[in-house]
Amino acid sequence: MKAETFKAYLKSLGRSENTIESYNNYLLDFISLLDNDQSKVAKATTKEVTRYLEKLSRKRLENKTKYIRLNSLQHYYNWQIQLGNRDDNPVKPIKIRGTRTRKLYDIFSMQELEQLYYGYEIPQEDDPRHRRNWWQEHLLTRKRNKVMLGFIIYQGLTTAEIDRITTNDLQLRKGNIYIKGGKKSNERTLELKSHQIMELMEYQLQTRPLLLELTRKETPQLFVSKGKNIQSNNNWKNLSQVLKQAHKKFKNFQQVRASVITYWLGIYNLREVQYMAGHRYVSSTENYLVNRLEDLQNDIDKYHPRG
Repeated sequence: MKAETFKAYLKSLGRSENTIESYNNYLLDFISLLDNDQSKVAKATTKEVTRYLEKLSRKRLENKTKYIRLNSLQHYYNWQIQLGNRDDNPVKPIKIRGTRTRKLYDIFSMQELEQLYYGYEIPQEDDPRHRRNWWQEHLLTRKRNKVMLGFIIYQGLTTAEIDRITTNDLQLRKGNIYIKGGKKSNERTLELKSHQIMELMEYQLQTRPLLLELTRKETPQLFVSKGKNIQSNNNWKNLSQVLKQAHKKFKNFQQVRASVITYWLGIYNLREVQYMAGHRYVSSTENYLVNRLEDLQNDIDKYHPRG
């Protein structure tokens, strides 16, 4: 094992010098245990990792400390996978109780996400209510909201990112959308689904001009609120209420974004998902992996049954 090479890998992930040194020391501590067991670190299994955690427990280390050490080993085996030395991470099935990790809510499958999207219906022009005074505003906002919902489900955007989109950010000829960076996110260019392109063209050419006329506003923002302010949380509040009524599982838009990122992790590599999600640090993306790990206690019982 070449510590310098592992350190270089950690540095490429944006880790600080102190973190790199600590992670390397934790790895060496794990290796000392394996040497006593006549095992090799590159071929270690989940059983060896679990035994190492038991050793840490006997030292009465806090769960947060054990989680940090586990994370250092997870990075090491991700590096080994990248090198082609193995195709699995023995740390992946393990989770430490009582550590602070990102909550992933009740995750939607991609099929459920599409049901959420296509289930949000747009009323027909000949709807019996079309003569009501409020009808035009209702129809226009429903069309707007469906386009907004599509950006969360297919591009995994946050509501704040969607609010910042301007008409200049649309690249419909290329089939892309440009997303500005924020205080906690990176800029990126994402691909649009074919049906989104058609809906965005209709929204930009027909729906949006009518909303601007209706609200008497002038703004470069793509999505026009019907309130007095240029931006309005009512857009999201009203859409959320409709989705909650139609889908008992729906909690909020963070839940939908988390579901999208979790789905991406099943089909793209970690760096690709980091870019698509706009995460500044790969550790933010890794948080979604950590929450998919099984409980540590189950592994201890599996490998070292009591009684």
